[in-house]
Amino acid sequence: MPIKRFPSRLLLLLTILSFGAVAAFGQTFTINGRLKIEGGGVDGAKVVVWKDGKKERTVSSGLSRFSLDLDINANYVLSFEKDGFVAKKLAFDTHAPAEAAANGFTPFEYAVSLFKQYDDVNVVVFNQPVGMIRYEPTADDFDYDTDYTKSIQSQLEQIQQQVAVKQEEEAATNAAEAKAAANAEREKAKAEAEAAKQAAVAAKEKERLEKEQAEAARKAADEKAKAEAMAAKSEAERQKAAADAAALAELQRKKNEALAQEEERNKKPAPVAKVEEEKPQKVAPPPPVRNEATAGLNEGQDSRRAITATEMSEDPRRAPASAANGEESPTAADVPERKVNRKEELIVEPNQVITVIHLWTDAQKAEYKKIVHKYGAVFYFKNGQACSPLLYQQEALATN
Repeated sequence: MPIKRFPSRLLLLLTILSFGAVAAFGQTFTINGRLKIEGGGVDGAKVVVWKDGKKERTVSSGLSRFSLDLDINANYVLSFEKDGFVAKKLAFDTHAPAEAAANGFTPFEYAVSLFKQYDDVNVVVFNQPVGMIRYEPTADDFDYDTDYTKSIQSQLEQIQQQVAVKQEEEAATNAAEAKAAANAEREKAKAEAEAAKQAAVAAKEKERLEKEQAEAARKAADEKAKAEAMAAKSEAERQKAAADAAALAELQRKKNEALAQEEERNKKPAPVAKVEEEKPQKVAPPPPVRNEATAGLNEGQDSRRAITATEMSEDPRRAPASAANGEESPTAADVPERKVNRKEELIVEPNQVITVIHLWTDAQKAEYKKIVHKYGAVFYFKNGQACSPLLYQQEALATN
């Protein structure tokens, strides 16, 4: 028997092919089906088989291509289902003459395609079978009921057109969303790259600032340490200079005391001169004898003389100098006794210690200086001019 082709656009999703007769075994009718899910897979799909209004079985595996044996002289409905998709049904009326059943029937092959369910598409027509297969006497085999197919053909085509529009819109929406997602992903990647770049720049700048701050802190610490060291050194030098000056002053004081004591021990009592009964007259003390060869001058203290200061000592046992006219200088016995006022000052400086002694009477006054330098030199002055140590001791250190 030649292959039968049904010239119908049935659902545009239902394709049914009937092939030449093949020997059938027993009183059954074999159908070979294929299920397709538009935009998805057959996972989760199922085929519910109803026989004479009662649920007979459910097939949920191998639906890409499967076979079922239907009993002769029964009414079957196969419901193809998957969540989110419009269910479709096929009706099989297997009633046939006994002689035709004895000869067997050609296995019936068909394909069912399920499309997505849309809220605004009316799919009530799918509550009834989209196709009915029954025995066709003219063909002596099973085939579609053309009258039934024509009765629902227009509804199926209208729904199919609506579904096609929805599918195109959905495809466009999905494409736009995919494009937007791709753009968003690119923008995100670009933003992340820019953020990473900015973060790297910020990290580098932070590192630079931290290095500069650390370097500035180190320099400040070094400067502070240097300043503290210099201050400590200056304070140490000041304390040492003060200690040296104090020690030098104490040493000179002890020397002066020792010299005074030695002078006092070596001092001979002056001869007592006879005093006439007449009222003594006040006589001015003789001017100091000035030795140009031995007189010393402290450099820089008095600019009136250019003679370099020279430290010297004089033997206290030396005889008193004679006057210029050959006469002897008057002694203490020849000079009337007078009241002498005395004032002594001690000035301590970093490089020298100065002893200033003021002597004055009603008629005259004198100033004596003794300068002891840090490096050891000692100079003596009377009224701003250099004098000998002996003159300083005899006049400035003499007691009344």
